[in-house]
Amino acid sequence: MIDRRHTTLPNGIDLVTDTAPHFQGVAIAVSFRVGSVHEPDDKSGISHLLEHLVFRGSEDRPGADIQAAFGQLGGYLNARTQEDETTFEAITLADDLDAALGLLAEMVSRPALADDDIEMEKQIIEQENCRGCYQCSMRDAFFDQAYPEQSIRNPVIGYEDTLQSITRDDLLAFHAQAYVGRNLTIAIAGNITHEAALDLVAKAFGDLPAGKAAGYPALRYNPGELLLAVNGEQGRLRIGFSTTGWDVASGRAAGFYQDILGGHAMSRLMIELREKRGLVYGAWADTQEIARQSLVMVEVAGETRKMDEISRVAIQTMRDTAYALDEGELALAKRRAHAGLLMSLDNLTARVSEMTYQMAQFGRLSDWTERRAAYQAMTLEDVQAAGQRILATDPVMVASGPVRNMPKFVDLRAAICGADAKSVVPREGGLRLVH
Repeated sequence: MIDRRHTTLPNGIDLVTDTAPHFQGVAIAVSFRVGSVHEPDDKSGISHLLEHLVFRGSEDRPGADIQAAFGQLGGYLNARTQEDETTFEAITLADDLDAALGLLAEMVSRPALADDDIEMEKQIIEQENCRGCYQCSMRDAFFDQAYPEQSIRNPVIGYEDTLQSITRDDLLAFHAQAYVGRNLTIAIAGNITHEAALDLVAKAFGDLPAGKAAGYPALRYNPGELLLAVNGEQGRLRIGFSTTGWDVASGRAAGFYQDILGGHAMSRLMIELREKRGLVYGAWADTQEIARQSLVMVEVAGETRKMDEISRVAIQTMRDTAYALDEGELALAKRRAHAGLLMSLDNLTARVSEMTYQMAQFGRLSDWTERRAAYQAMTLEDVQAAGQRILATDPVMVASGPVRNMPKFVDLRAAICGADAKSVVPREGGLRLVH
């Protein structure tokens, strides 16, 4: 029995609960629907910096005292900033929920934002800066091509120059605009009733200003391409397709296509590229939901001298998956979906993460039994139609490796849509030299 409920408080806070009386504790997520996509370019990184500073203390007491008070509860406290959210997470005993909510409210509602703390946290964040690691370079390059000149392309951590330019006044203004009731979902899962949680949240967060909902920017997807010219023995190719605007059923089918293609250790990509040919160590496909933008991503990596073959096999596998599935593969995909959903119920943190995701993406909680019935009813025709629709979508492509070893983007685009390369109009692709 899953008992999930939603109430909107007078100041706009969405409280969602998942009552699980067989657990000893509760998980809490205080999730503001504001992240790096809401930042102007010259203040890139301000959401992440503000999240750090919240832990430095409130107007009433230093951060060390707040964290010591939380530690006395025997609980756990952490936070994260992403493109479209800033979330503070906690785990504590159900009997200590009142105290934990009070501490979280004090932190996020009234941060001190002292000048010395600001400078210290800027220095600490600089230590997080990967400065060109593969994952960050590919991420930044991909979003720069997919959403040029738009805020989603900027790294969550910001840039060195924008981070250093942020002032206390900037932080105060951003906090007043972002950390408001109409941007906030509080999710609680565990041994607590919805009514009891509602009373405690109203007590702790009732004075938070309602403010104005930030919403999400109107992002424009662009199927660009970029080659990062890197010397080395390994090449990489990332291909992304937009599924933004698809209806729920089609989006679910796209997720099944992605899972069968490259979502697990014995996916089609892994079998074709690794198990049969030994061309790669790993290959994957994934779905991403960011600021209500939906993407299906495929990535392969291997020796640069074999990248042409790797890319060719990967794309043929994408096409085979879209046109030639069997019932056994779909049955296993349904089993993975069902097992993953059920096992997530064993983790309170996973429960609150799922609820905050649903509120951010859809503005409501989804019915668990309806979701289960929907994916169990999925047909081969549904998944294949989604796969074929994905392949008919002009993709974003980012590759890294020596220029002479990498396949031509125009050939890749032709292979994806099953056309002759001569019929595909070349794009004005970019070349970026990475030293």
